[in-house]
Amino acid sequence: MNFSKLHSITKYIILISLIVFAIFACSKDEPTDNGISEGYNISDDKIMLNGKNLQLIGANTLQSFGVGSKDLQTWNLDITREFIGNVKENPINGAPILDANNQWLHSLEAIVAENRANNLITILCPFGWDGTPDHLFTGKRPTETFFYNDFKAKLELWAATFQNDDDVWIEVWNEPYRFDRADGYTDEIWMNDMTELYNLVRNKSSNIVLIPCAEQGQDESVLLNVGNSFLSGKTNVLFDIHAYEKWLLESEDDISQRLLALENNQLPIFFGEIAPVNSGVLMNPSIMLKLLSESGISLTAWLWKYDEDDQDALLTKDGNPNNVNNNNWGSTYRTLALKERNPKN
Repeated sequence: MNFSKLHSITKYIILISLIVFAIFACSKDEPTDNGISEGYNISDDKIMLNGKNLQLIGANTLQSFGVGSKDLQTWNLDITREFIGNVKENPINGAPILDANNQWLHSLEAIVAENRANNLITILCPFGWDGTPDHLFTGKRPTETFFYNDFKAKLELWAATFQNDDDVWIEVWNEPYRFDRADGYTDEIWMNDMTELYNLVRNKSSNIVLIPCAEQGQDESVLLNVGNSFLSGKTNVLFDIHAYEKWLLESEDDISQRLLALENNQLPIFFGEIAPVNSGVLMNPSIMLKLLSESGISLTAWLWKYDEDDQDALLTKDGNPNNVNNNNWGSTYRTLALKERNPKN
C-alpha cells in the first residue's frame, strides 16, 4: 500500500468535509453570495423577505385565549400582533393551561404554528404580567415594575425558543411610559431601557425585534431625537408607533409631515396599533390608513375580534365587518387589507 498517497487522500477528504460543514453551518439569515439576506430582516428602513421589499397589513389578535387564524386569510392579512396578557403564566409549549384568573391560555408555539399554517408572520407582544388590569404594561416604566427581572427572564426564553424562526418577531414591551410624561420620562431613559431589552432578545436570537415609542406608543419624537443613535450597532430593529388621538385628531397635512420626517431619517417604522376609539374618543382612521398605504408602511389594526359591542372590533359576532358606531371601521380596514400591497422602493 502506498501510505504517502493514502495520507494525501485523507487530507483531501478532511478538507472537503470542512468546506461542506462551513456551508451548512451558515445561519439562514446570513447574506447569500449575492449579498441578499435570507428570511425576514430589516434593511435600512425596509422590511425584507429574501431581498424583496414588503408592505404587511395585519391585525392584533387574541390567540392566547383561543388559537385560530384561518379566518384572517379571507381579509388577505399578512401578519398578527399577538396579545400576551399574562406573560407570567402563558405556556411556551404543550397543552392549554388554566391560569390564576380562570382563563385558558394557549401556548406560544401553538399560536406560531397556527399562524405559519395560514402564511402569517407572528409578532409576540407582552401586554401584561399576570393577566390583571393593574399589571398591564401600558403607561409603565419597565424598570420600575416589581416584576421587571422576572419579565426579562421570560423575554429571554421567548427569544431562545423561537431563535430559528425568522417569521416570529418579538416586541420588548407594549406602550411604555405615561402619555403625559408625568413619570419623569426622558429620551435617555427610553434609550437605556430599550437597549437593555433589545440586548436580552438579541443575545438569544437574530430575529426582528420591535421597539415601542414613548408616551404609551404614540410619540415618535424619541425616534427623531435618538432613533438613529439607538440603531447604531444593532440589527433587525423595527420601531413600533401607535396611532390614536395623538395622530388621528391631526390634519392630513400634519400627519403627512410627521411621516415624512420619519422617512427622511430612514427610520424603520411599523404602526402596531390603529383604531377608531381610544380613551372614549371616537376618531376616523381613514386618512391615516390612506397615508400609510401610500407610504408603503406596514401596520396591524386593533382589533381582530368578533364583537359589534366593541367599537374597535373589526368584525361582528356573525363575521361581517363591524361598522357599528365606529366610522365604518370594519369595512374601511377590510378594503385596505384587500388592496394590492405598496412596498417602499
